[in-house]
Amino acid sequence: MPIVDDESHLHDDELTSKFQNHFSMSGNGRIIDSGGNYWYIVQENELLNFVSLLENNVGIPIGRILHNSAADAFELILSPLTSVNFGFFGKKKRGKLLNEYWDLFGWGAFNTKENSIISNVFPSIIAGFYLSLIEFEQGQRNRIQWKQLRDNIVKCELEKIDRQISPPQEILPMPWANKKMNQHTGLDVLLERQDVGWSINGRISYVLPCDMMNRIIFNLGGHVGQVPSKVSDAWLLTGFDERIHESFSQFVQSQKELFLRGDDFVYLNDQNDWESVILTHLIPYGLGSVKFLKSQDDIDYFSVNLEPNAPMVIGKLSGIWERANGKESSCQIHLTDTEMNLKIRSRLDFI
Repeated sequence: MPIVDDESHLHDDELTSKFQNHFSMSGNGRIIDSGGNYWYIVQENELLNFVSLLENNVGIPIGRILHNSAADAFELILSPLTSVNFGFFGKKKRGKLLNEYWDLFGWGAFNTKENSIISNVFPSIIAGFYLSLIEFEQGQRNRIQWKQLRDNIVKCELEKIDRQISPPQEILPMPWANKKMNQHTGLDVLLERQDVGWSINGRISYVLPCDMMNRIIFNLGGHVGQVPSKVSDAWLLTGFDERIHESFSQFVQSQKELFLRGDDFVYLNDQNDWESVILTHLIPYGLGSVKFLKSQDDIDYFSVNLEPNAPMVIGKLSGIWERANGKESSCQIHLTDTEMNLKIRSRLDFI
């Protein structure tokens, strides 16, 4: 990724062009839309597997937390459109725009008359996105129930509620979560249209807002069960707000386990060329907000920018480190006013 397919031309030119135009502020390993919102690419069953891993690590059901986090994140993304005057046939134009968004993000399709969704995205999350879409169209809050009919078909039941729409709260204890940035360097990715959503290099893919993932961390704060020893032994955090200390650790642990569950090969040469590893495994997915600093005394040092993709960057990076070194890792993260400083070493060395 990006794919090169000059001979067979597998990608969809129109879809790819629209995607690149929508995320025109992307670059330098970030995927950013015109509103400055950060996104990242998820492929095939990664989200399903991540939810399973996270639920196991936190020790409580998290379906409603996922749903609420998705709904709030997408509501904020749509909020600038509330001031747009769509003119004549405004409802039709608004509906067309929302369909285009759904298509661009790789989320499949929806039917507001039947309140049904066909999507490869995890059911409680896609139902959260759909709720925000409906409330944006109606200008009114709704109560939602959803159920999965088949692998990628979700049916929703909606009930209007008499409550004023107020914007979702900012997640203040997380200084990386609310940042927005414009890059202007372009996004190099080729999309292949599928019956449901799109793919990259033949792998079903879609984008998710990083804000949703940060809200999951925030909303889990205070609700997590006993932290498993595999988490507490692997992560040492300093400078983090107490509310999210444990949920952040469990989130990045789950992201690490997600990478290790896959079969991606990681090659790290004798010169410890982490720049090429980052270029291969992080940058193409919108997770490029990291810099390798040095290796010293069997410790690898990294800095991660305070940007909304930071938790996904850190979790995946630790998984990459373990696969490259063939050892379990211990990761120390120090949060400062300007960045996160990472030290990754063998857990045996740390003990």
